[in-house]
Amino acid sequence: MTVDELLAREQIRDVLYRYCRGVDRGDVGLLKSVYHTDALDDHGTFQGSGHDFARYIVENMDGAANGAQHHITNVLIELNLAALSAQVESYFIAFHPYTDASSSRVAFVGGRYLDRFEARAGEWKIADRRVVLDWARDDLSGNEWPAIANFRRGGRREADPSSELLETL
Repeated sequence: MTVDELLAREQIRDVLYRYCRGVDRGDVGLLKSVYHTDALDDHGTFQGSGHDFARYIVENMDGAANGAQHHITNVLIELNLAALSAQVESYFIAFHPYTDASSSRVAFVGGRYLDRFEARAGEWKIADRRVVLDWARDDLSGNEWPAIANFRRGGRREADPSSELLETL
C-alpha cells in the first residue's frame, strides 16, 4: 500500500467520523462539509441532496428529548486512486431519540452506509450515499441508570461539553 492510498483511506474515515459527530451534535456546517455540493443522499425517510439532508436531520433531531449516538464499525474501502473515487461500505449502530404521541423513546438501529466517495480539489467527500438498515428496534426500554446524575450530559452544539474542548484545538 502506498502513502497516497493510506492518506486517502484516512481522509475517508475522517469524513465518516465527522458525519457522525455532525448528526449527534447537531452541527449543520460540519454535516454539509462531508458531502460534495452535488451529492445525493437516500436515507429512506429522506431522498435529496446531502446539504439538504444536513439541514433536515439536524432540525428533526433537535426536536428529540435525548441525544443521538452514531457508531461506525467495519469500514471496507475499495479505492481507485486513478479515478479519484472509492466505493465504501460502513457498518453503523445508531441510537436515535424520537418522540411519539405518548413518550420520548430511543430507537436502536443497525445498518450500513453505502457510499461513493470522490476526491475533488484534493478533498475526499461523499458523492452518493444509500442507507441500508439491517435491523431496528422501536425502543431501547428501561429506566435510566441512576448514576448518570453524576456525569456531564451530552447536548447539541455548544450545549455539549466537547464544544469547548474542540474550540481550543
